Amino acid sequence: MPIEVSARDANELPQLEIREVPAGARSLALILEDLDSPLGAVTHWLVWNLPPDTHCVDALHLPREGRVGMDAFGKVGYLGPVPPEGCHHYRFRLLALDAELELEAGATRSEFDASAEGHVLDEADLTGALCSADEGTDSDASG
Repeated sequence: MPIEVSARDANELPQLEIREVPAGARSLALILEDLDSPLGAVTHWLVWNLPPDTHCVDALHLPREGRVGMDAFGKVGYLGPVPPEGCHHYRFRLLALDAELELEAGATRSEFDASAEGHVLDEADLTGALCSADEGTDSDASG
């Protein structure tokens, strides 16, 4: 992953292009999680109720309809990856939902998961790696 996405650098959400949204989708959700944390999957960013015709999301383009949730660190908003040691894999998950979720901004991941349960039509993943400062940067990405 580019170092600019890291909280130790610019802490900017990378540009994510969205294509081939299922016809029945009423909203989209995006999740960024650290897959290699010793605590299990750790949520760095969570947003839902994006319009299904959203084609791009980045640091400057987040549709106003989107509701941003609380990350695993108790903050609302994007917190870029900062692996404490070694290399960690980070996954962006895009969920196509058959409903808009009745959640206020600032909801937790568990509240989001409960609200989205049974509404996921399809999902797509994009995984990249980032290494701690002493390990260097790894630009591995797979989708």
